[in-house]
Amino acid sequence: MKLLLLFPFVSCCFTPSLSNTNNVRISRSVPSLFTDVSSFPLFNSAQAGLCIPALGLGTGFYGMGNQAYGTYPECGAEPHNDPSGSVLPPPPGCGLNSQKAVYTWLSKAGGLRLDCANSYYNQRHVARGINQSLVDRSQIFILSKVGPIFPLGYNETIEQTLDILQQLQTSWIDMLLVHWPIMEHPGQSYIPQSSDPACNTTNPLTYNEKDCRLSTWSAMLLLFNIGLTRSIGVSNYNITHLQEIIDSGLPLPSVNQVSFHPYNYRTGRADLLAFCQKNHIQLVAYSPLGVPDVHRFPGEHKNNEATGMSSTLLQDPVIVSLAKAYNRTEAQILLRWIYQLGVASNPRSMNETHMIENLNIFLNPFTISDEDMTHITNLAQDTCSIDPDWYECVANGSLP
Repeated sequence: MKLLLLFPFVSCCFTPSLSNTNNVRISRSVPSLFTDVSSFPLFNSAQAGLCIPALGLGTGFYGMGNQAYGTYPECGAEPHNDPSGSVLPPPPGCGLNSQKAVYTWLSKAGGLRLDCANSYYNQRHVARGINQSLVDRSQIFILSKVGPIFPLGYNETIEQTLDILQQLQTSWIDMLLVHWPIMEHPGQSYIPQSSDPACNTTNPLTYNEKDCRLSTWSAMLLLFNIGLTRSIGVSNYNITHLQEIIDSGLPLPSVNQVSFHPYNYRTGRADLLAFCQKNHIQLVAYSPLGVPDVHRFPGEHKNNEATGMSSTLLQDPVIVSLAKAYNRTEAQILLRWIYQLGVASNPRSMNETHMIENLNIFLNPFTISDEDMTHITNLAQDTCSIDPDWYECVANGSLP
């Protein structure tokens, strides 16, 4: 019933307005399958033959104080109404920073994939950066996400996708993800309200987390089937969440995007990677370098016991030593380790030199030996018992 009611609405409303002078350049070419670059093939709910470029640019910046371009914490959001009633960041905001980062990534570094989301509040400036780059839309892989600041639910997912298309000034998205598996995000002080009974947290008679996820996923399948997105997936899903889709008989996601780096690999991510690979779900890493502009890993735990972690992964003695041994940067060691595990990644950066260095793990490739891969894998682990206030912490395979 939902599909029959909403299909005419979606079909007539998805084309972005062409009156905006900041439109992404209209492509005259067939969208690329991205098979001719370092990439991973997509399966399940993805266009036949489509691949995801192995390295993307993360655009979810943490700064909210109008920080200057490239300073920490990196700020990229446009001014928006915060649930607390304030406007963050205060005008003029940091949208121009996002625009410059996207332009630099596409036109100067030669990157292809952009990792976006409606909750990053910068997609209008992402579109301007794409337009400024003069790179044809068909050659850019745009990934975006629905929620979690915005509610889950069937109709909500479709409405958010239409908004995303308008914000990005494009007629299709290369990949669309469900950003968070539950209505309540640990970084939020409120729960958005949904019209979907299964997602309506104010009604205990109808609210059901599992049913909410499946209703949301059904809307994603509709958007994929009518061609608004070339592939669909999820983000921050654990094995239980993915098993729900398997048990429902619905088509599986093509991707699961999670925080992924050496300090959380053995505590949950290794098992999740094995599960995803078994089910042909491509894992994508966000925060592959940790979050060095915002978060410091704790050096001590209870009773002043050492955790074995450095404050950032880029300072870890093993990573520093391997960077010297391979004549590479610490970031290149981390990104190459992730790539050799079969995982794509989205490092954030506003630094042109760092963008180019990150891409050089493919343009000037090297291979980390099996022994050194194991050394990285065996680094200390950041768990929720050690780092409870960090929303990316991992507790025995359960994502936050």
